[in-house]
Amino acid sequence: MFLGRFLHTIDSKGRLSVPMQFREVLTDRYEEKLIITTDLDPCLAAYPLEEWRLIEEKAKNLPMMQKQVKDFFRHFYSGAVICNLDRQGRVLIPPSQREHAKLNREVTLIGMRNKIEIWDAKKWKEQELEVPRSFEKIGETLAELGL
Repeated sequence: MFLGRFLHTIDSKGRLSVPMQFREVLTDRYEEKLIITTDLDPCLAAYPLEEWRLIEEKAKNLPMMQKQVKDFFRHFYSGAVICNLDRQGRVLIPPSQREHAKLNREVTLIGMRNKIEIWDAKKWKEQELEVPRSFEKIGETLAELGL
């Protein structure tokens, strides 16, 4: 399970070091291969290959003729790339993905249970300030969902 948040930097070639805690999860539970895709939020989502396959299985049962479903998967799949960790535990983030998430040098990696989110550090700070304003509504929604 991916937990925590870590501030890292992207080098001039677009390489991002994956935090050791996340690499340990990848090594212990998954292959050291990530599918990185554009997210609906202004960030990237990095899925271990096994988790990506679970999404693909669920996607098979969705009505692809429904416009919103089709639009989502166009965005989700067209923005995806397969990334291998190099010997230093880094992944190469393609320019189109860096542009989508507006990633600059400093990024924040967020553990999200079965995936890792990659945010521009400044954008993440804005997100952190915004969420507490919605805690009451978030609590209501989670209660409705049984959590």
